[in-house]
Amino acid sequence: MERGTTPTHTFNIPSDISSIIKEIKITYSQNEKEVLVKRTAACTIKDGKVIIKLSQEETFLFDCKNLVYIQMRILTHTGECLKSKIMVETVGKCLDEEVLT
Repeated sequence: MERGTTPTHTFNIPSDISSIIKEIKITYSQNEKEVLVKRTAACTIKDGKVIIKLSQEETFLFDCKNLVYIQMRILTHTGECLKSKIMVETVGKCLDEEVLT
């Protein structure tokens, strides 16, 4: 992930789960602290995928000196709770902190 960019993250989910999702929580953490949390309303669910787009402001929250740990959890309408494996990403530097508009 690059600071100051607008990346799209895509998570594959079982297709039979898509229609019974009640809540999604995607957690981005560094140094064992939550830095960013995305919920269901920020996600697009399509064709067995959960798609989330981060803003420039959100990617500026990450420190380029530390790894980012990402995990998605899903609660279904039937009460089943699922989680992804923890994914790890590096954070690329940006020479300035300006949000381009």
